[in-house]
Amino acid sequence: MEALLADLQARVAALEQGGGGGGSDDAGILPQRKAGSDAQIMKKVATRLQDFESQITAQLGNLQTDFDKKLSHVSRGASATKPLDAAGGSAGLDTMAEDLDQLKYDVGELKDLLQNNKGEVNHIRRIVLACERDMEDFTAAMDAVNVDLDEMRARVDATHSIIT
Repeated sequence: MEALLADLQARVAALEQGGGGGGSDDAGILPQRKAGSDAQIMKKVATRLQDFESQITAQLGNLQTDFDKKLSHVSRGASATKPLDAAGGSAGLDTMAEDLDQLKYDVGELKDLLQNNKGEVNHIRRIVLACERDMEDFTAAMDAVNVDLDEMRARVDATHSIIT
């Protein structure tokens, strides 16, 4: 019976201090902080969605360009076919035209590779910017923790000076 009374007194004391007593040992020590306001969270979500949209748009544009180039190359190759008995002066020009088409196609492939590298560089830049934003958020959170620690030190010092 005395144990129940002591437990009840401890709960009442915890409620009077603002701790709530709901099983959280440190609820009365530090106030609950939200991770960020709704506007900040929505801004982050919107920024990341815009990044994702730009990535998808760039990838679809690259796919369309690749498809168009390959289709053009295949159609040029099909139109350049000649009968087996083709001979004479025009045969040399036909092979030169085919070689030129192949060279154009290869240069186009090199351009695509360079464009893909540019896209990867842009993707890395977006990742770095996201990391910088996260670091700013982390720094702000650490500043808030330091403020809370300073407040706790002041409380502890005040309590200590009262006791002694």
